[in-house]
Amino acid sequence: MAFKEIRGQEKVIRILQREVATSSLHGAYLFVGPGGVGRKLTALTFAKVLNCKRKGVDSCEECSSCQKINHLNHPNVRIINGEEESIKIDQIRSLKRETGYRIYEGRKRVWIIEEAGRLSLEASNSLLKILEEPPPDTLFILIVQTLKDVLPTIRSRCQIIRFSPLPVREIEKILREKFSFNPQNISLIGKLSRGSMEEALLLAKGEGVLKKREVILNNLTRDLTIEEIMKTGKEWVSYSSGEWERMLNTILFWFRDFLMLKCKKNNSFINLDKIEELKKEREKYSFKKIKEIIELIEKVKFCLKSNVTPQLVFEYMWLKLLFFRKDFFRNLS
Repeated sequence: MAFKEIRGQEKVIRILQREVATSSLHGAYLFVGPGGVGRKLTALTFAKVLNCKRKGVDSCEECSSCQKINHLNHPNVRIINGEEESIKIDQIRSLKRETGYRIYEGRKRVWIIEEAGRLSLEASNSLLKILEEPPPDTLFILIVQTLKDVLPTIRSRCQIIRFSPLPVREIEKILREKFSFNPQNISLIGKLSRGSMEEALLLAKGEGVLKKREVILNNLTRDLTIEEIMKTGKEWVSYSSGEWERMLNTILFWFRDFLMLKCKKNNSFINLDKIEELKKEREKYSFKKIKEIIELIEKVKFCLKSNVTPQLVFEYMWLKLLFFRKDFFRNLS
């Protein structure tokens, strides 16, 4: 895919093309933004532009260099991922050795470090030594979600390129091009995707994702028994960390929509298909309670990243949500 085909990141593309046109390239770039908005795709396209045989500000997609990068078998372009949970120092040492080799094909060696926030401390310090004096024929691209994901000393040696969530209208337009959904489903997926095309495609293709959402929203509108809470906690443990994030966001979006209702911002709903249910439930939660629930979900996310036992975390969360709901009925009696 060429720069001209990347959707929703026009500002980023203009910056990179200007640097290519003026030969003002930096030794390292930090691509910052949420997942699923085109960071890796842009990094690979940038690598193609820097090695394309036509030497323009966009990739031709036809020369042998572009084709090899498209198939991830170009000798000068490498993607570094984490082994297990982190990027190890041995992986960075291997890169350092390779930067000393002569380039035999193309013009620029491009190392793309995916999810650079997973660099171990030792790997970060080792990488820092390369970034302090980057080889002239090598360019590094670090991909992160937030600036806090990497050490300040690494940030200071990179050109920061910020990626934005895709506009909902752009996501809806792409979905219409790819799928024959009814307008309501397209609008719902566009809202639920949070600006991530990757998330939108997952929601569009996977019925299981939307089924999980239905179960969660159903649980939020009734009084779960202790047995059901224990069962739910056990079930959630079997899902991946990515699914946990999506499921927790489902709860966040639900209570965010309560805020929109209470503030009478009726054109800002995410759960477009649940307006009537939201209206029935909104009086059960005060502004204070909604704030406490949002803080609870953020605390749960933090605990999961801090290696607290997931089942205990989920059981605690659903017990607290039950408490907030039952507290309303106690106040009525």
